[in-house]
Amino acid sequence: MYSYTISIASEPILTFGILLLIILVVPIFFQQIRLPGIVGLLLAGTIIGPKGFGLVEAAGVIDVLGKVGLLYLMFLAGLEINLDQFKKERKNTLIFGSLTFLIPQIAGTFIFMWMGYSVPASILIASMFASHTLVAYPIISRLGLLKEKSVSAAVGGTIITDTVALLVLAVVARSVDGDLNTLFWVTLIGLFLLYLVFMFFVLPKVSFIFFRFIGEKGRFTYVYVIGVMLITSWMAEAIGIEAIVGAFLAGLALNPLLSNKGPLKNRVEFFGDAFFIPLFLIFVGMQVDIEVLTSNVDVWVVMGAMTATVVVTKWLAAFGSSKLLGFSNDQAWVIFGLTNSQAAATLAAVFVGMEVGLIGEEILNGAVMMILVTCIIGPMVVEKYGRRLADDVVLESESEVQVRQRILVPLANPATTARLIEFAANLKTEGQNPIFPLTVINTYKDADNQRERAAKTLEIAKGHIFAVNSQASPVVETNLNIAEGIANAAKRNSITDIVIGWNGVISTPIRIFGSILDQVLMSTRQQVYICKLTKPVTTYRKLVLLVQPNTLTGRSFLILLESILKLAENLKTSVEIVHLDEDEGKIQRDLYLITTEVSVTLKPVSNLNQTIPDTIDGLNEDELLVVASSRSGKSDWNQGINFIPRLMSSQKPDASFIVAFPHSQVEDDTYMDILYSN
Repeated sequence: MYSYTISIASEPILTFGILLLIILVVPIFFQQIRLPGIVGLLLAGTIIGPKGFGLVEAAGVIDVLGKVGLLYLMFLAGLEINLDQFKKERKNTLIFGSLTFLIPQIAGTFIFMWMGYSVPASILIASMFASHTLVAYPIISRLGLLKEKSVSAAVGGTIITDTVALLVLAVVARSVDGDLNTLFWVTLIGLFLLYLVFMFFVLPKVSFIFFRFIGEKGRFTYVYVIGVMLITSWMAEAIGIEAIVGAFLAGLALNPLLSNKGPLKNRVEFFGDAFFIPLFLIFVGMQVDIEVLTSNVDVWVVMGAMTATVVVTKWLAAFGSSKLLGFSNDQAWVIFGLTNSQAAATLAAVFVGMEVGLIGEEILNGAVMMILVTCIIGPMVVEKYGRRLADDVVLESESEVQVRQRILVPLANPATTARLIEFAANLKTEGQNPIFPLTVINTYKDADNQRERAAKTLEIAKGHIFAVNSQASPVVETNLNIAEGIANAAKRNSITDIVIGWNGVISTPIRIFGSILDQVLMSTRQQVYICKLTKPVTTYRKLVLLVQPNTLTGRSFLILLESILKLAENLKTSVEIVHLDEDEGKIQRDLYLITTEVSVTLKPVSNLNQTIPDTIDGLNEDELLVVASSRSGKSDWNQGINFIPRLMSSQKPDASFIVAFPHSQVEDDTYMDILYSN
């Protein structure tokens, strides 16, 4: 063993330098040899830890950060769960979730009791097998199988099995301190129910109020979210369950608040992936004793038993539930590949088990081996059988550039930049195409000063774009006519969508928004979103989509509707579509052609002129009005297309709303070529 151990107390700078270097280099190396980075960090911790070469001491701040990393890991697991998917596939989810918990839990308990472990230790070890981590989920996303029924069952089942497995872990850990008598169960169940009420009813409401009050001040929202995670984890521990259960439930409770493409979720994931979680993995690796592997053959028996048990029981759960649900053989293999991999909850269980003294180092070594094997098997199985499930259209789209969508955001007011960028980011489909922030210089007299202001505006915009994990491609146009400059930039950069802000001021009685925006609508053919956003778009829980007459024509409306549903999906909101009675058949037809996880309800009305004022007046503070409007002046609706903006500005001047215009149908085919061609 190495004679000199670096301590965080004596050499804090060097210690953190070594740890950060490991976090940087090791995952990159393991990706090159096609192994998960999580395995590399565990092995690195083992090598440098006190039970390996003894290079770094596993104490002090490292110990604290390791435990925080464990909570962070479980918190992110809760954030990644798709609650809408869980609700939609209740039957499949309940059947698979029950089997994927019960089979590994029961089989694992009896196997390790037979191997000589105590009942509490056997139950705890089996809870590791019952849980799983969706390591191969990115492969499913790449193959376009997110809406596939077997995938929905696997993802939904994760909520059930991980939650119950963590509760089993909590009960077993508490049992070490005393008998599980009636008073214990009454207290635990009663306090836990109160805790759930707080987590899923009180906390989300308080959080919404806080987010509305703070707005775009990102550092405060990040601190709030992490503070909530830590405090609710402590509360869980205080009522007698493990802190990791609290962290997982905090992720589920705050799940609707963090949009898929929002800057807050990006910050949470980035800081966790870059710092806390890698430190936790290294810290867990430090607990592994290499000498145990060579001291006793029984250790290898335990490692083999753990790995074989989890693989066999997860296979039985996947194929058993598939038979009951009528899934194909390929679907069964995909479920198995998704749910076989062990990582987050497994590490949590072994970490807690060692703390309370129920399990020894041989189980920790077995868990590391189990993670290594299952994290290799899972992705390989999903890749092979997922490709069989993917139809020809999905596979063909995979070989092309993923997304042709290109969003232009003209900017004039730095105060509204953050909200427009966040809206544009949540409008984006999956892909790496950049967002195009635009400024137009409309004078030659003061061009230098305008260029300087434009550069500052674009620099601010780039910061917001990077915050939502997207690429920025700034554009500067020089044109005496601002609307013409926007149109030229859109044409030159093959733009498909334009997101532009509106201050709510209508300049003349004959125009909709004002001269510049009206000219943009007349001179462009792209989808255009006129946004009046007084609050962050992520704080709305429902989109009320009002479909004006003469909008439901051709592929242009279908594309617009798909974009709005994608927006709702990223914002994790439901959608209510208000439309005329006679348009219901067309809307249902278009909805049938769109694959979405969003909850959509239709609200047919007989007369829009009477319904619209009531709809606007009845908007709640967590509902965002989106108007799908035609650019054409020809309409069967006698109020005209400029009615709603005027009504919103006069009736609810502080409310947010969006008017969405489909691409110009005159050039429908050209637009489609831009959207879907190379």
